[in-house]
Amino acid sequence: MRVFWFLFLMVFMASCDLPYAGDNPYMPNRGTLVSEVTNKTLVQLKKERELYPCGIGSGMMDQIRMLALGFHYYKEVDINQARELLMAAGTLYLNTINAKEEIRPFLQNYPFQAKNVEIRIFLQKPNGSEPEAEALTVAAMVDGILQYAVRIAETGGFNIIYRETFEEAAAKLSIINQNGQYRQVAHVACN
Repeated sequence: MRVFWFLFLMVFMASCDLPYAGDNPYMPNRGTLVSEVTNKTLVQLKKERELYPCGIGSGMMDQIRMLALGFHYYKEVDINQARELLMAAGTLYLNTINAKEEIRPFLQNYPFQAKNVEIRIFLQKPNGSEPEAEALTVAAMVDGILQYAVRIAETGGFNIIYRETFEEAAAKLSIINQNGQYRQVAHVACN
């Protein structure tokens, strides 16, 4: 009887196979593809912009509808410099996603657009401490809207002091080419 149960268990376990994408079991799935484009973006932004990753996120039940990145930045900046950082991170992420042909069937819409990525940059002093009250503390791009917030000293909460659309920010930085595609934002040193 033990031999029967042992053979039954072995056949049962051998018949179980992990699901895979399509007809090819070696084809990467959407999670793997998301990890590839996300890691490539994170490495490049850390190297070129000194944006230190602190979080990732996604919205992808059936299809990939949103991807998110969070960063720490250890320099105090103004809105213009924060805009440049957000747009550099956003355009790099969008370009990396859209350039990866294998991920396209998994995207809710192709090309992926500014409304499909979220970028949050938490600004800190060079020593890692919080900026002074009323200094720019958070810069974020959510649903294609760039927002800039300061910390409120009395409550410790945040107050959004300025909003603009992705397109308005792109126009200010002149990063849209003739084909309507976004080019990489040129690096401007942030003090």
